[in-house]
Amino acid sequence: MKASKNRASQTISTHEMRFQFDRVLRAVKAGRALTLTYRNRALARIVPLQTEPEIAENDPIFRLHELAEPIGPLTNAQIDAAIYGK
Repeated sequence: MKASKNRASQTISTHEMRFQFDRVLRAVKAGRALTLTYRNRALARIVPLQTEPEIAENDPIFRLHELAEPIGPLTNAQIDAAIYGK
């Protein structure tokens, strides 16, 4: 694996990927992103999955519950009207 300009990302050829797959898995498990190349051209990115989604604390969409007013339980007809516009 070759380090690219961005230290968080490394490049790996498809040939290396085939014969050193265990190293690729260890690198991804360690949190490194890899760029897969074929004939010296970037082909794909291999990145670790995020365990928890990144949510900004000040994201207004996740604070909507603070704006809601309690109105009590809704009937099925009220729920249908809110969802389907009936």
